[in-house]
Amino acid sequence: MSDTKSAYSSASRHYIEDIVPGSEKEQERHRKAKERETKHNDDWIQRSVNINDIVDKFTPGAVGRRKGYKVKYVGKDYIVLADMIAGYLRIIDKHTGGFVTLDGTVSKDGKETHFKILKRKDM
Repeated sequence: MSDTKSAYSSASRHYIEDIVPGSEKEQERHRKAKERETKHNDDWIQRSVNINDIVDKFTPGAVGRRKGYKVKYVGKDYIVLADMIAGYLRIIDKHTGGFVTLDGTVSKDGKETHFKILKRKDM
């Protein structure tokens, strides 16, 4: 099993503590992401996931790369995008470009395709 959670948490902490304060653009991204989190967090929490398990399942062996305020894990068939501000992730099917549920089924229902990342103490 990977320890993706530690790397994701470190990247998130660095982004929020070191990058956001020095950039108006990143401050605005942070503000908008926090608004989305406030609006949707109750739905996301209903589908909480262990990021280690998701990356191992959908993008085994992938190393996360920061892309804006997200960490991107690229595998053969899927991409996992983990939001460093709001603490959720989504999974993209590389063949269809669609977001998927935990069983890999493409869905256009955003409530089914947003997953709250568990905190370490809850994993």
